[in-house]
Amino acid sequence: MTPTQGPALATGIDRRIWWMIMAIGLFAVLIMREVALPSSVMAVFGGLALLGLFMVGVQQPELPLYALIAYLPFSRILVGDFGTYATAFNLTNILILWTLVAHAFRQAGRGQPLFQGTPLNRVILLFSALGTISLLIAGWSYGSWYAWEYLIPLKRWLTPMFLYFLTLWVVRDVRAIKTVAALIMVVVTVVALMAIRDYASVANSSFEDSRVGGIAEHSNTLGAFFVYYMFLLLGFFLAYPSKLKAWWLLIPFALCFRGIMVTFSRGAYLACAVGALAACWFRSKILFVVAVAVGLFALANPVVLPAGIRYRLGQTVQGGEYALQQDDLAQNLESSAASRIVIWRGAWQMIREHPWRGVGYGAFPRFIPHYTVGRIGEMDAHNSYLLIAAEMGLPTLAVFLLVLVMVWHYTCWLYRHAQDPALRAIALGFLAGLAGLVVANLFGSRMDAQEVTGYFWVLCGLVMRGVLMERQARREARRA
Repeated sequence: MTPTQGPALATGIDRRIWWMIMAIGLFAVLIMREVALPSSVMAVFGGLALLGLFMVGVQQPELPLYALIAYLPFSRILVGDFGTYATAFNLTNILILWTLVAHAFRQAGRGQPLFQGTPLNRVILLFSALGTISLLIAGWSYGSWYAWEYLIPLKRWLTPMFLYFLTLWVVRDVRAIKTVAALIMVVVTVVALMAIRDYASVANSSFEDSRVGGIAEHSNTLGAFFVYYMFLLLGFFLAYPSKLKAWWLLIPFALCFRGIMVTFSRGAYLACAVGALAACWFRSKILFVVAVAVGLFALANPVVLPAGIRYRLGQTVQGGEYALQQDDLAQNLESSAASRIVIWRGAWQMIREHPWRGVGYGAFPRFIPHYTVGRIGEMDAHNSYLLIAAEMGLPTLAVFLLVLVMVWHYTCWLYRHAQDPALRAIALGFLAGLAGLVVANLFGSRMDAQEVTGYFWVLCGLVMRGVLMERQARREARRA
């Protein structure tokens, strides 16, 4: 069966993916069963597994990359420090380093350059550099204690961006692109099953206790995780609607939607709706019109919405304890929504006073009480765009927005020009997830958690590799 004869998940995938799927299952069981392995056992079995991976993966950097993809979303809970508690010594960094070493061996054996440049590379490097400069400048102003305190958080913020470069350099063919995308879809489905199981065990608890945080240990962040990546499943379904096997992908997609529901995240609900509309828009304008009509009908008749969504949305409009004055926008909102209004106003004032370089990476929570006249304690900005501008300055925000625009541009190009239907399906799913990402970050800071944003940068790398391959194929076809 060729890629054009059936769903791409049925063919053209590295068979070693099954080892990674078993590892994903193991990670899920360890988390759900709350298994605490002794340090000696972790060191022995973890060391043997890594040794085996190193021996097999020499000059095959795809293999440790697959292992990294399988592990990444579980890295917050399963730290993988082998009981040493040493700073920066963990499984994520080990797998990243080994993937890079294996890539270097392969490129040296082929006599090819280690790195490959793209226009997106420079913009991402500029964004990461501006974030680092923000820390250095603030450290000069506040003292060395600040730089040391936020150095490790900055590294964790930068690590997911490096995954873009690692994926771009390591992935060299369509098979690897399909395998990485398949692994992401498997992981997202497994995380959804974990979330649904967690909810079943706390469903009779109070509202706050029943909100599932899952692998992110935070309900709103977990909701964003599903929004970013669940549309890969829908992308393959929309790309192969006439194939029976593609319809099976609606099951894990529905599980992911249920995963969003048990987070009770209003931002994730809205972002999911926008992502679905984006997928319909790119697939078919008629399908988009139908989706809009269905959405409007649901808004006009809320009874058709799932009970959990109705309940959570119904909580939004209440008496707000954060109202600043009698006619303030926040006075009719419940406390969580009202507090966001107050924080955003404080963030805007912070940006007005520090427009060019911000207050420094990680410093927002320390400053926001001052800018909200004590109404808010040390809290996150609940908006990625305001957070970046407030901490790192408006120029850094402009660069971040440029990154999103460029990623959108290249993904659109790949969707419209890719010859392989699997690449078009991946691009379609990523476009929908990207639309959801833009909306989700309006209501929360969802770009600073490694276990959540790592796949975003990996998919950016896959898209750029797909673009490079398609353009190379076009050049070769013109020469022929």
